[in-house]
Amino acid sequence: MLFNIDGTISHSIELLQQLDELILNDLPNLTQIINEEIVKLYQDLKILQVKNCESLEWLPISQVLKNMEITDCMALHKIVIIHEEEGRRGKTTFSQLKDVSLINLLNLSIAFPIAVEFPSLETLKIENCPSLKTFVEKSNEEKDHPELDNSNYFFPNSLSLDKLKVLYVMNQPVEELWHYNCPSESFCDLEKLTLRNNKKLLSVFSPAMIVRFNKLKNLTLEKCEFLAEVFILEGDKPNHDNQEMLPQLRVLAMSNLSKLTCFWNKEPQVPFFLNLVSLFIIHCHCLKSLFSLSQAQNLKKLKILRLCNCEKVEEVISSDKGEKVATIFPKMKCLVLKDLPKLVNFCQEGGCFNWPNLQTVRVNNIPSIKTFLRDDLNTPLLKSVYITFAKKLWLGNLNKTISYMHNNPGV
Repeated sequence: MLFNIDGTISHSIELLQQLDELILNDLPNLTQIINEEIVKLYQDLKILQVKNCESLEWLPISQVLKNMEITDCMALHKIVIIHEEEGRRGKTTFSQLKDVSLINLLNLSIAFPIAVEFPSLETLKIENCPSLKTFVEKSNEEKDHPELDNSNYFFPNSLSLDKLKVLYVMNQPVEELWHYNCPSESFCDLEKLTLRNNKKLLSVFSPAMIVRFNKLKNLTLEKCEFLAEVFILEGDKPNHDNQEMLPQLRVLAMSNLSKLTCFWNKEPQVPFFLNLVSLFIIHCHCLKSLFSLSQAQNLKKLKILRLCNCEKVEEVISSDKGEKVATIFPKMKCLVLKDLPKLVNFCQEGGCFNWPNLQTVRVNNIPSIKTFLRDDLNTPLLKSVYITFAKKLWLGNLNKTISYMHNNPGV
C-alpha cells in the first residue's frame, strides 16, 4: 500500500488532502494506493499517472482530475470514483478532466459508471484493454433487459462527448463505435480519429453520424480486418441535411484493411474531401480503384497520393461513362505508386490531365502498366521519375518514361 495512513493522525491527513499530483512507475508489488476507510481524503488529486504497477487491483480517482494516464497494470479490474459526499447519487461529473489514456489494462472491465459526464474531455486514448467492451458501464435497465443492451457500441447513446478533439481506439474488441442516436452534440468537435487493430470493427461512419464530423482533419484506419466500407451512406436511420462530407479532412490514411472494397456503399450525393491534402492507401488488397472520374473532381486540394501494396488495384481513377475531365488533382505535388501488380493505368478515360505542380513521382514494381494515361499529361515541373529510392529515369514525359519501364523491366 502506498498511503497506509491512520485516519486519526491529523498531520498525515492534511498532507494527503493537499496532494494534487501522483505519479507511480514500476511498482510491481503495489496492490492498492490508499486505505478504503480514508479514500475520500484523496479527493483533490488533479494529475494521476500510473505505469507498470502489475499487482494493482483497484484504482481510486477524484472528480477534479484533469489528466489520467494508466498503463501496463495487468491486475487492474476496477476504477473507483471518490465522491465528495458519501452516499451521493445521480450523475457524476468530471468537470475538469481533459485527457484520459487507458493502455494495456488486460483485466479492466469497467472504466466509468453509466451515470457520468465529461464536459471538458478533449483527448481519449484506449488501447489493448480487451475486457473493456464499452467506455461506460451498462445501465441496470440494460442488465435486466438484454434486448435493450447496446453493448456492441463502445460509446452508448447515453454518453455525451461534445468537447472531444482527439480519439484513439486501438486493439479493442469493438464492433461499432457510436450509437446513431447518441446526443446530437457528441463528437462534433472531433479533429483526429485513429482506429488501429480493431479486428471486429464493422463500420466507422453511418449516415446519422457523418454529419457530425465537420471538424475532422485527420483520419487513420489500420488493421481493421472486417471493415469492408468506411462510409455507410444508406441502410441506417434517415440522414440529415448535409451540404458537404468531411469538409475539413486534410489527411486520410488507410492501411492493412484486408476486406476493404470501396470507400462507401453508395455514391455520395454531396461534395466530399474538398480540403483533403494527403491520401495514403497501403496494403488494401480488395480495392480495385480509388475513385470514379467524377468523384475525383472533389479532390481539388490533393497534393500527396501514396498507393502501395494493393494487389487488385487496376486503375487509380475508374471509368465514368466516357466523361473527359482535365482538372483532376490540380494541386498534386507528389505521387507514389508501388507494388501494384495489376495496375494497368492511372485512368482509362481520355483527355488532357493538367498537373502544373507535380514535382515528384516514385514508381516501383508496377509490371502491368504500359502507359500512364491514354492521352497527354501536362507536368511542366516534373523532370524525372524515381524508380528506386535514389535512381531516376526520364524520357521527356511521364507516359514515355512509364512505357520505357514496361518494355525494359530490368532497367
